[in-house]
Amino acid sequence: MTFWQMVIVFIVVYLCVYALIGRICQCIEHCATARAYSKFRENGVLVKMDDVEAGIKKLNKEKHDVAERVTEK
Repeated sequence: MTFWQMVIVFIVVYLCVYALIGRICQCIEHCATARAYSKFRENGVLVKMDDVEAGIKKLNKEKHDVAERVTEK
């Protein structure tokens, strides 16, 4: 194999592994979300996705505010 063939093979293998790891992480995230959502339903709490999104945004804003306060000192 020439140098360029080796480079192309390396890039193709890298992309395949990267895509596979991305799919696995996406699956883990989806399963964790579904498990948490089912726990809420088991406990009788009705959760809408809009409420979850608003909560995530609020937590991210609070985290950002704390980070700004820490860096100001």
